[in-house]
Amino acid sequence: MFKTITDAQLDEAQEILGFEFPHEYIEFIKSGYDLGDAPIEALEILNPPSYANIFETLKNAREYYDLAVELLPICEDNSDYYCLNLSGEVVFWSHNGVTGEKWANVADWRAQMIAESEE
Repeated sequence: MFKTITDAQLDEAQEILGFEFPHEYIEFIKSGYDLGDAPIEALEILNPPSYANIFETLKNAREYYDLAVELLPICEDNSDYYCLNLSGEVVFWSHNGVTGEKWANVADWRAQMIAESEE
């Protein structure tokens, strides 16, 4: 069951993660991480299941894959990540390094993930 996250919980998560969330990501979180029928799941902040824990994923991605500190994974796809950067863009990061895939914001990324799942 979806639980609404509070502003205090969002503030705490941003402090723990060391990352300021852009408005579009906050809206995405408050929507319940809705990706429609996309075959991937967003990483969660509030009571996350082990496979979708944003805190553990960030720790592991930095420790094992040398993920840059300016990137925050928001969705994992087979040890590759969709990440927020400091500009609020979503970039696809492969464990082989950054790729050229990029979206202007979380809303654009979400729309493409949903569109691809409907094809």
